[in-house]
Amino acid sequence: MMFSLFDVVALIQDVPDEGLCAGMIGAVIEVYTEPVVAYEVEFCDALGRTIGQLALLPEQLRFATDAEIQARPAQS
Repeated sequence: MMFSLFDVVALIQDVPDEGLCAGMIGAVIEVYTEPVVAYEVEFCDALGRTIGQLALLPEQLRFATDAEIQARPAQS
């Protein structure tokens, strides 16, 4: 699956070393093509503070649904 800059994605699997759980929503902030296709994804809390940012492979991500995006807590 190919993602583009600023796509909203959901994590498919836990990444315990980064404190990230499957289902968390993030945004693609960089696209890498070498040495393999990968995506830098930023995950933020409800206040917009970064809680994790890392490069992930396409098989670790999927597009977030509109319902998932709208269910996120509002930023204060």
